[in-house]
Parts: sequence; structure tokens; C-alpha cells
Amino acid sequence: MTKRVTVVPASTKAGKATIQALLNTENPPLIRGIYRDLAKAPAEFTKHPNFEATTGDVSAGSGLDFTGSDAVFYIPPPTYDGADIGEFATRAANNVKEALQSVPRVQKLLLFSSMGAQYSHSIGILKINHISDNILKDSVPKVLMAKAGYFQENWAHAFETAQANPPVVYSPITPVDHKIPMVSIVEVGEICAKVLLDQEKKDSPYYFDLFGPRDYTALDVKTAVEDIMGKQIEIVPIEKDNLAEFFAQQAPPHSVPDLVEMVTAALPGGIMAGDFKDTEKTVRGKVELAEALRNLYSA
Repeated sequence: MTKRVTVVPASTKAGKATIQALLNTENPPLIRGIYRDLAKAPAEFTKHPNFEATTGDVSAGSGLDFTGSDAVFYIPPPTYDGADIGEFATRAANNVKEALQSVPRVQKLLLFSSMGAQYSHSIGILKINHISDNILKDSVPKVLMAKAGYFQENWAHAFETAQANPPVVYSPITPVDHKIPMVSIVEVGEICAKVLLDQEKKDSPYYFDLFGPRDYTALDVKTAVEDIMGKQIEIVPIEKDNLAEFFAQQAPPHSVPDLVEMVTAALPGGIMAGDFKDTEKTVRGKVELAEALRNLYSA
């Protein structure tokens, strides 16, 4: 019998990558992608016979139809409209929990989380993951939580600033030789797809770290971009005291404090800086930072 998997919100980076990986399997499951805006469903998905796009909104609790689903993948979305992120995350997670428990068949929930989500404070926007994890940890018989590292592809902005004169890459990760876990979003999709489909029995809730093959520094980013673009690039470290000014150029004012707190949490002395050690629950991927960035640049 063909498995059924629902992904919500399907427009997220992790959601999109996981759907792609599921469709690429030898025997793809039936996949329902829930979108707040159906226009965000990629044509390569909607034309596939095993994919169905539907409308739904986790914050409103509308359209969360998990009927017939064997497994659900929930990626707690951020909010950029000025709403309190704690209230938003709580409402959305409770809506998902209610929808999960309203149908009898769902046996597995894969919850996309983040490194540092075990902390209740000093993690900025990752508070969304902390709240979601706690609300949903016992929502269905089997709950798994993927605590991902920083997306390697988030450094895509380096290709833009490397076109400047002089060519530079800005790094909010300081000092520039400070290592943090990073992982390719493509590999996130592949590993999450495998978890959604496998039958392996684990304790519930089961947390696992999802990192790339090794931890990386801003200097590794610089080296990768230089090799890809074939020119020397200067790295510009954004020190802690300047993070607010840096993020103010990229995000709405109400989001800046949470972004600063999230980054600071991973820097030396931050609340999660001492957590970057492998354990028996660490899943290490194979995609190197340079490979992920090269794929972005050539796309």
C-alpha cells in the first residue's frame, strides 16, 4: 500500500527540499503539500501524479487536512508581520496538534527544529522551535525532531557582495575562525524524506541533530567563494555590537532583536556555543559547504 505524507507549510525551504527528495525516490509516496498561497507550489511538483497541493494556514488553523496521512512533516514557520513570535508559534503548533489528533491514521510526525531549540531563552527567533517542540512532542504515537544546523545555502548573499568593489563577504559569525554546524538544504530534504518513509523504531519523542560532514567557519565560506568565483575576496566580520545595525538593513525593525539574539547564541559565550559536539544522535551528511555553494552559483 502506497504511503501518504503531508508537508506543511510546503513552501518553506525544508518543505520544498523534502518534497523534491520524496518525489525522487524509486517508489514515491502520495504527497500532499499544504500552502497558504497555492501560487507557491512549483510546477514541477503540481504536474507529478503523486503530488497534490492544497490550501491551508497553520496560524489560522484552516485547511490542515491530514486525512489518510501516514506521516506529517511540520516546519514551524517564522512570522515577519510584527506579531509576538511566542504567541504565533503557540497558536500554530496547537492548530497542528488539534488537526493531527482529529484523524486516527497519522502515526508519525517529523518536526523540523533547530540546534539550540532545547533552550527556553536567549535563542531569539529559534524560540518558535522550542515552543513547537514542546507542544507537539506527544501529539502522535511517533514524534521525531530534526535539529538542523545553519543552512549552507544561506551564504548565497556572498556571491552578490563579492561583485562589489572591493569584493567582500560579510560575516555575522565571529570570530571568523569560530566553527558552527552547517548543513545543505538539499541534504536536509534527503534525510527528512528518508526519516518520513522508514520503519525504524525509536523512542518517542526522538531528537536528532542534522549537520553537514563537518563544522565550518566564515573563513571556509570565504575560501569556497574565492575558489568558485576565481578571485580574492575580503572578509568583513560583523562584531556583536554591530549585529543590530547589520540586520536592520535586511529585516523589519521588529525582527532585528530576535535575529541578533539567535546569532549571538551560537557565538563564543552564547548559550548553545558549547553544544556543537557529536553524540549518538548526530546525523552527519556528506555535502560539503563548497559543493552546496557551487551548486547555487551554477544554478
